[in-house]
Amino acid sequence: MPPNLDTSFRWVPGSALDFMSGEGTFVRAYVESFELAFQGQSAEWGYPGFVDASPRGIDEQVKEVVSNSSTRKVVNTVFYRPLRRVDSGATSRLILCRSEILSIEQRFPSRDSEWRKIGKPWGYPVTIEFTRSANGSPPEKQQGARRAPSYSVFGNWHVTFYDRLGVGRENRADIVACDALPSNPDLPAVGVETGSQPWPTLPPSPGWPANGV
Repeated sequence: MPPNLDTSFRWVPGSALDFMSGEGTFVRAYVESFELAFQGQSAEWGYPGFVDASPRGIDEQVKEVVSNSSTRKVVNTVFYRPLRRVDSGATSRLILCRSEILSIEQRFPSRDSEWRKIGKPWGYPVTIEFTRSANGSPPEKQQGARRAPSYSVFGNWHVTFYDRLGVGRENRADIVACDALPSNPDLPAVGVETGSQPWPTLPPSPGWPANGV
């Protein structure tokens, strides 16, 4: 876990992706790794095998936007829900909708710390495109209480394109589709509030096995 960060990931079922398949393992591991690498501002914070599964320039990509946790404490739970997919031979492109419980520590030298707490609804599309290999498929049925896998779960598959922040004009239809999803029941609130303590992280789901792969 990068410094200043306490996070967990929860995946909400959708017909575009089976979380217990090898494909589900790969997508979950890559998306979670990218989140950690972005927060830590280095690809080295991804899960084992993340760099090898990534396109060239991954370390530069995770640094394109400065993360909140690079300067202050962050506590969050990140949610992903599959929206749609496009398959072409051994290559697949998935669109995921992102939601978040985010608490950012505000620093005031003259008084006690205060937390800015943000409940983000669906509406933040993320795109992952990857190519499957005939040999070395990711393992199936990866679930448990751990927040991260102990070993590489990427197999020999590779990501060819990744967009963590799909908010451009070309993403408009997916933004609308994500916004149209039912409300995320795990959000304590939608919008912004402040408090003396962060919203706590929720348990990972489906999580990762306690004893590795």
